[in-house]
Amino acid sequence: MSHRTHYQRIVDDFEARKIDVLVGTQMIAKGLDFPFVSFVGVVHADTAALATDFRAHERLFQLITQVAGRAGRADAPGQVVVQTMTPEMPALSFALRHDYPSFAEAELKVRQQVGFPPFRRLARAVLMHPREERARHEAEALVVRIHSAIEALQLADADILGPNPCTLSRLRGRYRYDVLMRTPNAGDMRRLTARLEADGALRTKAESIVVDVDPVSLA
Repeated sequence: MSHRTHYQRIVDDFEARKIDVLVGTQMIAKGLDFPFVSFVGVVHADTAALATDFRAHERLFQLITQVAGRAGRADAPGQVVVQTMTPEMPALSFALRHDYPSFAEAELKVRQQVGFPPFRRLARAVLMHPREERARHEAEALVVRIHSAIEALQLADADILGPNPCTLSRLRGRYRYDVLMRTPNAGDMRRLTARLEADGALRTKAESIVVDVDPVSLA
């Protein structure tokens, strides 16, 4: 949709029963209440779970739960069909049962094993440049400087992941590489980022660099 008025017109037509089938992205799973909807389908549910983001399974659980709530909201029974190549995926099976406690327990166990929030703190640096080799080179140089800062501060439990191409590796003609910094607590992360800033370690020949502490997405 090219304008917000188009969205409202389609929603109004659907509510007035001028439209029988509504097809869209995840946006139609959120905030819409149509009591007469009796069937909801999710196409390629695996896409969300296969993203290179530690919150991917959490988002899949949320999406399926929200979508399932669109059907059968009144007296008519509802049916939800999910297309997937991996029906055994825990996040999916928990979502279909609306079993949040079991999902949270399983997901937290995995995150603790691999060292992701809420058990570690993250900061993400994203470097962009029109030339891919320059973006990669500057990301590699940044990793060296971060290692130096970690050693200088004697942060024994801090580490670095990357550099790697971002999931969305090219955006608006710019190649994107990211570097993840992990520390066991917020205090160590503040010390590390402050040291990097004081040392000028975040200055780069990339076209731009963005540092996001406690990132909500790794896209």
